Amino acid sequence: MKKTATLISGLTASLLFSAIAILAAERCPVSFTEFDQLVQSSVKNQCLIVAKNCVTDKFTVQQRVNDLRVEIAKGLDVYTAGELWTLREQLNWIESDSSNQFI
Repeated sequence: MKKTATLISGLTASLLFSAIAILAAERCPVSFTEFDQLVQSSVKNQCLIVAKNCVTDKFTVQQRVNDLRVEIAKGLDVYTAGELWTLREQLNWIESDSSNQFI
């Protein structure tokens, strides 16, 4: 009898946990892909701030310049004043060190 009661309460608990997850997914106002896009748009690009290439990213100089400009354009909504200064300094260094014209 005790074994049956334990089994029934365990099954009831797992059923409730499953139902909570399903109900939460139905009430979510944003789909997971939209949420991912929102998160990615407001995330700081840490690879650019610390002036290093991440293991997964292979930058060309033009890509790095473009990425720096995009991140600087996000402004104080995403970055602190010090981080923006660092990004601007990196962009200035790349542009002054290169004889190429960047668009």
